[in-house]
Amino acid sequence: MRVPGLDNSLRARRSSCTMSRGASRLARSQQALWEFVSCFAPSDPGVLGYNVFETTTWIESVDVNVFRHAVADVAARHDALRIVFDSVSIDPGIRVLDDVEPPVAFTDLTAEPASRRELLRGSILGVERGRAFDLSAGPLWSVVLLREAPDRHTVGVTLFHLIADGWSTGVLLRDLRAAYRARTGAGPALRPLKLSYAAAMADPDLGPADRRRRDEFWRRTLTPLPDAWPFERSAAPPDVTAEATLGLPMEAGLAGRLHAFARAQRITPFLLYLAAYRILLGARTGRPRLVLGTATAGRDEPGAEDLVGQFTNNVYVATTIGPGTSLLDAIALVRSSMYEAVRHTASFTEIARAVNPDFDAMRPWPFLLLYHSWFQSAAPTNDPPPDRREVRSRARKPAGTVLDERAARLWAKRGEPGLVVRHDRRGASMQYNPTIYPRATMLETLEGYTAVLGALLTDPGRRVGDLELP
Repeated sequence: MRVPGLDNSLRARRSSCTMSRGASRLARSQQALWEFVSCFAPSDPGVLGYNVFETTTWIESVDVNVFRHAVADVAARHDALRIVFDSVSIDPGIRVLDDVEPPVAFTDLTAEPASRRELLRGSILGVERGRAFDLSAGPLWSVVLLREAPDRHTVGVTLFHLIADGWSTGVLLRDLRAAYRARTGAGPALRPLKLSYAAAMADPDLGPADRRRRDEFWRRTLTPLPDAWPFERSAAPPDVTAEATLGLPMEAGLAGRLHAFARAQRITPFLLYLAAYRILLGARTGRPRLVLGTATAGRDEPGAEDLVGQFTNNVYVATTIGPGTSLLDAIALVRSSMYEAVRHTASFTEIARAVNPDFDAMRPWPFLLLYHSWFQSAAPTNDPPPDRREVRSRARKPAGTVLDERAARLWAKRGEPGLVVRHDRRGASMQYNPTIYPRATMLETLEGYTAVLGALLTDPGRRVGDLELP
């Protein structure tokens, strides 16, 4: 569909740059994601649309040319916005370009009727959310500006996930707002950053003995490797590329009470919500040993919170919790396992080589093989709380790709259920393959999750095996 007023001129341009910096290897935080995208699109991972995306609204008139200059200011400010890949291989290098041309698209919707305006807005933002990127040419991000009224604009940013995490969208939108205000004289210039992305992501210097202890920890913790997830499966022929999200809002005030409970237990709210999911899965499946995958922010260096970049570090939390364990003791076990996993932080390839002697021969070997289920606390977003609607889509699969047996198994593993909790704790959602896992099972899981959270508040001494779940 051709969108009226869409300025495509900048989309077709490629960066003019002087590559004065040599190629460097992927940062630790990028390794797991690269293994993932190169597994599902080995010849061109940029086509997967594996992005982070966010929008905001500016209630004011906007000068488009000044806006473009502000985007250029932000591109010059953040190294991650000038990253390109030097190859599509199992171990690519990355380069930071000296300059990129701002990837801005502007659409004026003011001449459209209100009903069509909303349709076009949704269509444009939907395309942006799943945008494909040329990894060797860059830029690996884009900005869209939609004029919905003379004094109302939507600003959307899309970034390839390997150059940015969910936190980065907020940083980019905030810096873009500040850069525009500075350009128009309405605000001060952006303050200099305290450190660069490369400095923030420098690898720790471990000696041989420490590396051996770390590798042995992960071998002991993650082997035997997790098998297929034992949720109820549908008898319908699966479409391995199908994806769905099913949301459930949480009771008003629940988050505040849980945060107070977490403070009393001297744990973070994140760890409490993670432990609740672990308790639920054990109670639902009857399995004592389970491994949850999750991610930490990875922004430990002072000033890292102000950077655009991919910082998240995957952590794999293995616990053995029997039905006779109390909820409080289960939380303590999850807390202990989480702290040990963080203390032995390693890159994906370091962990994979420690637990799978054939890792290098089997690559790509994605990180989803290291856990039974994924838990995530979502980055801040302007989206409304979730409801009970199941939203379906299809993962983008490279054109012409034939799925062999191994690839089909990996796609099915990708579709196993995982839980995402909103940043404001106003709701949670399950992400899963709807042709393999029934909606009713996922809804029961969400309702069971809120039941566990409630039980933590009302009867924390209750045994896991005595939980009353939907």
